[in-house]
Amino acid sequence: MEYLAIITLLFLIVGASLYLLVCVDPNSQGLLGKMNRFVFNTIPMIIKKILGERIFRVFKRGIDYFFYSNHPLVQIFYVLVAVGGYLVYLYFGFLELFENNPFVSHLDTAIGSTMALFCFYSFFQACRYRPGIINKENNKVYVNEFKEYYDNVVYTKDNECKTCNIIKPARSKHCRVCNVCVSRFDHHCVWIRQCVGQKNYKYFVKFIITHAILCDYGAYLGFRCIQGIIVKEKLLEAQFRDPVTKQRLQATWGIIAQYLFYKNTMYIFIVILCIVMGIALTCFALYHLYMIGQDTTTNEKMKRSDFLNFFDEETERLQKQLKDAQNPEDIKQVNTKLEQIKQCQNRIIPVKQIGIWKGLKRVFNESDELDQKIKINNKKKQ
Repeated sequence: MEYLAIITLLFLIVGASLYLLVCVDPNSQGLLGKMNRFVFNTIPMIIKKILGERIFRVFKRGIDYFFYSNHPLVQIFYVLVAVGGYLVYLYFGFLELFENNPFVSHLDTAIGSTMALFCFYSFFQACRYRPGIINKENNKVYVNEFKEYYDNVVYTKDNECKTCNIIKPARSKHCRVCNVCVSRFDHHCVWIRQCVGQKNYKYFVKFIITHAILCDYGAYLGFRCIQGIIVKEKLLEAQFRDPVTKQRLQATWGIIAQYLFYKNTMYIFIVILCIVMGIALTCFALYHLYMIGQDTTTNEKMKRSDFLNFFDEETERLQKQLKDAQNPEDIKQVNTKLEQIKQCQNRIIPVKQIGIWKGLKRVFNESDELDQKIKINNKKKQ
């Protein structure tokens, strides 16, 4: 049972990490972009050389389906893990270990259960509401809404999406998984089986924040419950028998940890899962709150970073070229290129420091996609 719990935990961590890498643009020049290319390009090529073309095609079809198609498997996986994890915590923790525990009570059971219900509802909302899909009907509305963000570097005017046959508004992106253009695109989220964009960002933020709080609270209750067991059973004063040598050993924290894990494997496993997921989700939630305060998105942050890195590399290359240049004409050409790069860098719209509170009000005051459709139809009638 212990080994099964550890393997399951490792599987969850590796699976979540791979799905996070999928969200990264493979053309990105940053560390995550390089990791994406290594995992999804380099490793498959190595497998192809080792196992052959036929097995590689089967492997490639599996990768394409699991990571690049809009399937419901991850949503099903979420329901199994989230609801199953809550039921395990309820049975082995709330109903069994919380009884007569000096550090936790059934008030914690009520609070934890209420928080879990909020989490499940936030998941339903994040899955239900659309991200702000751009089509020919609402194309002009979105173009006008974000026209101030055209800088002719990161976002260029009259740039057409060849797939959707529409003018791409600034801050939008065509999602290769959903096969649609999304307004103020942040990323494609496999957990909710759709993109995160302008119209559903508030539900996604609510989704990750509620889950981060639930996992953190579950980890906190786990520590309190374990502390109660140690005090109630006087484990620090107890002696333990070595199963191999039969020797009696005085209690140490290591021995107590082994004893608790062996005796309450499922509950300890869920607490460890709460700790790991709590740390990850809290960092993820803080990251999104930070970006909300800067009025930017994951996609914009990566694109801006890629452009600035490219300009820095080009500037460095041209400066070296300028040192080696002897011909006045070559010097003039290099200086012209350096000036063009500088102008492009200056044209990139800088991050807006609007503050988290103002950013949250802006995000949560955003209308749902249904409301936006109603507004467009009313304008047409007028």
